[in-house]
Amino acid sequence: MKYRFKEEIKVRFADLDAYGHVNNATFFTYLETARTNTFLSTFNNLMEKGILLIVVKTECSYLKPITLIDRVFVEFGITSKGKTSFVIDYEINNGKSVTFATASTTMVCLDKNSGKTVKVPGELEEYLFD
Repeated sequence: MKYRFKEEIKVRFADLDAYGHVNNATFFTYLETARTNTFLSTFNNLMEKGILLIVVKTECSYLKPITLIDRVFVEFGITSKGKTSFVIDYEINNGKSVTFATASTTMVCLDKNSGKTVKVPGELEEYLFD
């Protein structure tokens, strides 16, 4: 799959576990960082309107360990959508031929005031799903 978005992640020493690999929980932080940077640069106005993009499910398949000296990229794109939700698929890689992990996140659009799900806003749909 060709992903639409790509974000480089800097591996920090604090990301490592006792084995010298990036801790498995930190992979989710890498996904969140890439997703948030993309969303904030484009959709900050949604939060001002009271629309929140909430993670309701996430999963990761670990394929190879990441070390402190590895170059890391998160590539991602929307692979399916519903009325109020969408699924983001990710690949964490070294920008070349090594895939460290694949992952998926299901997001739902939520009205901040009512706490209820709402239809995916048109501006979000146009940007993410074209």
